[in-house]
Amino acid sequence: MIITRKVQIFINENDKDLKKEHLNTLYRWRDAVRRVANVIISHKFVQDNIKDFFYLKDEVKEKFYVSDLLRDEKGMSEQNVTYKVASALLKGKVPSDIYTCLNQAVVNIYKKTRVEVVMGRASLRSYKNSIPVPFSAKALSSTVAWSSEDKRFYFSLFGLPFGTALGGDLSGNKAIIDRCISGEYKLCSSSISINDKKKKIFLYICVDIPQAEAKLSEGVAVYAMLSIDTPIRYFIGGKDFDLSGMDKVEKIYSIGSKEEFLHGRLQIQAALHRTQVAAKYNRGGHGRTRKLQSTERFSEKETNYVATKLHAYSRWLVDAAAKAGASTIMLVEQPAPEEAKDNPFLLRNWSYFSLEEKVRYKAAMVGITIDKAKLDGLVVQPEREG
Repeated sequence: MIITRKVQIFINENDKDLKKEHLNTLYRWRDAVRRVANVIISHKFVQDNIKDFFYLKDEVKEKFYVSDLLRDEKGMSEQNVTYKVASALLKGKVPSDIYTCLNQAVVNIYKKTRVEVVMGRASLRSYKNSIPVPFSAKALSSTVAWSSEDKRFYFSLFGLPFGTALGGDLSGNKAIIDRCISGEYKLCSSSISINDKKKKIFLYICVDIPQAEAKLSEGVAVYAMLSIDTPIRYFIGGKDFDLSGMDKVEKIYSIGSKEEFLHGRLQIQAALHRTQVAAKYNRGGHGRTRKLQSTERFSEKETNYVATKLHAYSRWLVDAAAKAGASTIMLVEQPAPEEAKDNPFLLRNWSYFSLEEKVRYKAAMVGITIDKAKLDGLVVQPEREG
C-alpha cells in the first residue's frame, strides 16, 4: 500500500546569496511545471476531440490526429507524444527527471478523469501555483543521510541541498525514512511543494508499505455505524449477520461522543468569529493582509482538529477489528435521525465522508476489506477502486 507523508524541509545553505539563488531555482521549476502541466492536459483533451474542430481542414485533422500519429511512427506511445511536448518546452530549463514524472502523473490523472469530464460530472483539471514539483525515487534515495548531531536528515536534489525539520515527529516520519534507506520500505516517486502563504517548503514522500500480517477470520466482521450521537458505534458478528436483528446484539461499543467531538470544534469556530468581529479595529498600514493577520491564525486550526480526531477514531476502529480477527468492516448505512433533520447544525459540523476514507485506508494496511450494508439488512456491493 502506498502512503504519502508530509515533511517540512529547508534549503541547507548558510550563504544568503546562494540560498536565495537556490530558492529562486525552485520557484522557476515550479512555474515551469505548472505551465507545462496545463499544456499536457490540454493536449490530451485536444487529442481526444480533434475531429470535432470543424474549422480545421480534414487533412489537418488526419495529420495531427493522435491515432494516425501512433501508427505512422513506430515505438511511439500515447504517453510519449505528450512527453515530447514537455521535453521541447522544458529541456535545459528543468531536470529531465522532473518533466518525465510530471508527464506520467498528468497523463494518468487525465485517464482517470476522462469519463467524468465527458459525462459532465467534472471539468478539465487546471493547475495552479500550488502544484508540487515531482521527481523519481532514484533522484532522492541515494542522497539521504541522517545527522545524529542535528537530529535531522540531509539530502541533495538535483544539486540543491536540503534538510528536514522533523520537530516532535509524532507521525513517525523518521522511522519511515529509516526503513526506506534500509530497503525495508520501497520509496516511490515523490514531490516538493512550496507554500506561498506560510513561506515554507514541504517534501511529500510516497512510500510503498508492505501489508501487515494479521490473523483474520473470514467468518468474522465488525459492523460500524457512523451516527450523529456517537462518531462510531460498532459490534462484532458473523459476516452474514442479519441487521434486522440488531436488537439481539449483546454488546455495542462506542468510539467518541457527540459532546467530545463538537466541543473543540465549536470553541475554534467561536474564537474565529470573535476575531473576525474585532478585526475592524486592527491597525492597518498594509491593507487587507495587516487587518486580517489575527484571523489567519485560525485558518487551519479547525481542519487540523477535525483531522486529528477522525484519525484517532478510525485507528481505534481498525485496531478493534484486527484484535477481533475480523476480515471485514461493514460500514452500516442508516437513515438520519429526526434530530439531524430538524437541526442542520449537527450535520454541518459532522464529517462522515472523511471518517469513512480514513477507516478505508487504515484497514487496507492490515488486510481488512471494507463493505457497505444498509440497516434494513440489504447488503450493498463493496465500492471498487477507480
